[in-house]
Amino acid sequence: MEEKKEYRIKVQGQLIPVTEEVYLTYYRMKRRELHLEEKDTAHGVFYYSAMDTEEINGEDAIPDRTSPRLEDMVMDKLVAEKLHQCLAQLTKEEQELIFTLFFQNKSEHQVSRETGIAQKTIHNRKVRVLARLKKLIEK
Repeated sequence: MEEKKEYRIKVQGQLIPVTEEVYLTYYRMKRRELHLEEKDTAHGVFYYSAMDTEEINGEDAIPDRTSPRLEDMVMDKLVAEKLHQCLAQLTKEEQELIFTLFFQNKSEHQVSRETGIAQKTIHNRKVRVLARLKKLIEK
């Protein structure tokens, strides 16, 4: 009489009886995993988890490319502050023109229709105010 072979796999330190199909699938997966690790080693693949310590997760060392950099945020804030200081030095009419065109996103034609001032005049004023702002910012 043919003796039936028992198949076991080690799970959390204990040998668990399984079917032949489960046994073969498990060890194919194990071999595949080992093969991929060997391939990674041969190609110099580095895993951030290799840098794990009790205090630090190695994946935390991966830079976040989607979030703005701190340096950029600081520069944006400084530029915005400088711009507001320079805007405060403009006359009331110049401030209103800049606010309407750039903060309310109205076109020169819209401003012209609302104020009754020719579009070309609005354009010339805008160019003059922007040139003045540029000089103030560059000081």
